[in-house]
Amino acid sequence: MRVKSEAKRQGIIDAAAAVFMEQGFSATSMSEIASRAGGSKATLYSYFPSKEELFCEVMRDLCAARVQPVFTVLETGEQLDETLETFAIGFLREILSPDLLAIRRMMLTEAGRSNIGQLFYNEGPKIGRTRIAHYLEQQMQQGLLKQADPWRATLHLLALLTSELADECLWGVREKPTDQEITEHVRSALTVFFAAYGTQSIPQE
Repeated sequence: MRVKSEAKRQGIIDAAAAVFMEQGFSATSMSEIASRAGGSKATLYSYFPSKEELFCEVMRDLCAARVQPVFTVLETGEQLDETLETFAIGFLREILSPDLLAIRRMMLTEAGRSNIGQLFYNEGPKIGRTRIAHYLEQQMQQGLLKQADPWRATLHLLALLTSELADECLWGVREKPTDQEITEHVRSALTVFFAAYGTQSIPQE
């Protein structure tokens, strides 16, 4: 009887992530993942019964390692404008990294062919948006932001942050921006956000 191990499971996830990014979801086969992981298909299926389930686990692993740590700043209790700026800079740095851009491009390609877009949304963006909305709702309750629908405010904030830089990188029309460009973009986006939702003057450098 084969004994499952966490190391083997993680090895499969790492191999699957590489293959998904190289070939896309539809073109990726479980046979290729098993080969890349150095095992058999039987072993692979004993850990993950389907390609969809394995893909979801890849998304969870990627988000846990790369994106979720960025959200911890929302729990620090620091000043609102400083918190959002720190969060936004870290968030953009991650989503503009080559591997996360590759995932987003894959989702755009696959979304109309299967339910993989929905799976990706549930395991990534939806969780992140929920955490941001919860934070903004807290700020509204404290009177630091105008009373509004926190989910809609979250969508407005993300639209401001991901316009221009993120779109241009996603389309491949520019290289990854420098830290200075990201910071300037974030401050510009937050100026607009606070103009719409702020209840007090936010100090600018």
